[in-house]
Amino acid sequence: MKKALILTALVTLAVAVFGFPKSSPQAQEVITGDWAAKMFDSSKGPRLRLTLNSTGDNGKNQFNSSFDRPLQDFSGLNPNAGANTSFSLQREAGSVVFQGLFTNGKGVGEFRFTPNRGFISAFSSQEQRRITTDELFAMTIHDVSTAFINELKWFGYDNLSVDNLIGMRIHGVNGEFISSLKNAGYDKLSVDNLMAMRIHRVDNKFIQEVESRGFRKLSVDDLLSMRIHRIDGEFIEQAKALGFKDLSLDQLLTMRIHRIDGEFIKGLQELGYRDLPFDDLVGMKIHRVDASFVREIEAQGFNRVPAEKLTEMRIHRVDGKYIQEMKEAGYNNLSIDELIELRIHRMDANSIKKMKGKQ
Repeated sequence: MKKALILTALVTLAVAVFGFPKSSPQAQEVITGDWAAKMFDSSKGPRLRLTLNSTGDNGKNQFNSSFDRPLQDFSGLNPNAGANTSFSLQREAGSVVFQGLFTNGKGVGEFRFTPNRGFISAFSSQEQRRITTDELFAMTIHDVSTAFINELKWFGYDNLSVDNLIGMRIHGVNGEFISSLKNAGYDKLSVDNLMAMRIHRVDNKFIQEVESRGFRKLSVDDLLSMRIHRIDGEFIEQAKALGFKDLSLDQLLTMRIHRIDGEFIKGLQELGYRDLPFDDLVGMKIHRVDASFVREIEAQGFNRVPAEKLTEMRIHRVDGKYIQEMKEAGYNNLSIDELIELRIHRMDANSIKKMKGKQ
């Protein structure tokens, strides 16, 4: 699980930097290319989706990326200009100037990114390392500022890679989020864990929600597993209402993964299968021993078959159809064990007919 989460975080970070090549250009270098944009409404207000394409001097594609930002982040933008226009994205790390045509919320044109020398100097002085133009461009797009970097440092996260800074900015891993987790008892977490928790919405509210149901001091991996598989307060209460009051986290995960829900349990209960051990229910669900299958077996004259025997029947494909075929072949009074034994030895109506034909 932990390796999978770390892999998820690494993939996210790779996307965050747009797949830019890690060249080491001089600070005065700029990035130019083509852009296409479309405005759209979201729950947080109007946003602009941009697609940028930059081609190097040798004619080879340098990068192609798409992202969206709040419309208010852009200065001088009129999405309904209906004519040539110029607008910009101004950040501490640099500025991107867009020129082209914008009409009816859509636009195309060319862009030019210029790094901020002051930011380069401040970053190099604080971090004791150089920064590439490509990294500066990504930091500009996602507004990675010295204030943000210093905020993370205050919480003990210093000497972070640019990829980590960008990823944390994209997903909202800031001082407020880190502080809220610390108050919930989760302090000094790795960047990978912080990223994964933010991505999967494992926050202070969720932690309190599951702790109030008895799940305290869980590991980060366990909290992530609960969120990924939708094990929340509501689901825990539903399990309790079905009679499962003291299930472990692993059992709750098993319920969710195998879809052991109210419909499945109540269907069996209506047929008299109440207070079954949890492991029996899991086995029945895995092998599709549900209310429909029980009725199918009862229609053949087998009532109140033990749960483990029903599962065994399902495993060996002893269903209503097979029982009926054996009856039509002249075997009307076979027990369940006998039917299972015949099935194991691949004895069905056709094989019996063949045997009789040879006599």
